Amino acid sequence: MTMVGVPLDHPILRARMVELSRLLAERGWVEGRNLRLTWRFSGVSEDDLARAAAEVVREKPDVIVVGSSAETAAVLEQTRQIPVLFSTASDPVGSGFVRSLERPDGNTTGFSNNDPAISEKWVELLTEIAPATRRIGVVFNPYTTPAAGKSYLARLQTSIRGEELAFEIIHVTEASQIAREITAFASKGSGGGLVFLPDSFTFRNAAACVAAAAQQRLPAIYPFDTFTLQGGLISYTGAREETAELIASYIDLILRGANVAELPVQFSRSFELVINRTAAAALGLDLPPSLRIRATRIVS
Repeated sequence: MTMVGVPLDHPILRARMVELSRLLAERGWVEGRNLRLTWRFSGVSEDDLARAAAEVVREKPDVIVVGSSAETAAVLEQTRQIPVLFSTASDPVGSGFVRSLERPDGNTTGFSNNDPAISEKWVELLTEIAPATRRIGVVFNPYTTPAAGKSYLARLQTSIRGEELAFEIIHVTEASQIAREITAFASKGSGGGLVFLPDSFTFRNAAACVAAAAQQRLPAIYPFDTFTLQGGLISYTGAREETAELIASYIDLILRGANVAELPVQFSRSFELVINRTAAAALGLDLPPSLRIRATRIVS
């Protein structure tokens, strides 16, 4: 059973469905023969999420795979027995999902591609591509961001110590707030830039986030390439290919009897830097050679 925070007809999700089925088949688990793999959209509201989590647990699957931290928390509210694998829980210890990364000691483990330490890299990359940045607005929904954003904010504060930078928290809890709050930040003066934290809410509203930043001519760095592919300036995150491989291998181990409490949380070993050339040009930004060389992809 897999529960995800984006609609089942989303093109990115459709590709991941095919990929997971292929990887499981390589390990001997073939749908229709010895495997039933079902998918469920968790909805767009907290009520939808809680309802979907309850329905998933009632089906008593052998393992539950979830996408974001919000989905992980919702499922763990319903069960502490069924093994739960998260694929993008960015701060599993801070969120209370596991006791430690090496030994989770519960019913959940998985993969994290945006450890809070990555916050320092986001600031570095944002100021490298937009050197005029002096004010950084940190955009997130405290109800759907891992540990309410606290771990990321702590690392961001550390990263700007001694620098001529200041940051401001921008909370967005409804889609209608996104443009309004970003506009309010932009109106406070020049030198603004945005950092978006890993957050299932902003992920679902990526187009609105990108549009608001572009309208206010604010350079922004995002935690997933979903944003850059929709016109955002730059994204930096753990490589997604590793996620699918790990989730498939952990599903295989659990179905063969492994104890989820003893499977360590895994982090990305490689990272993806994606830059949108068109967005940079619209902001009047030149791409430094150092970024061009390091970029995994440059899209337009």
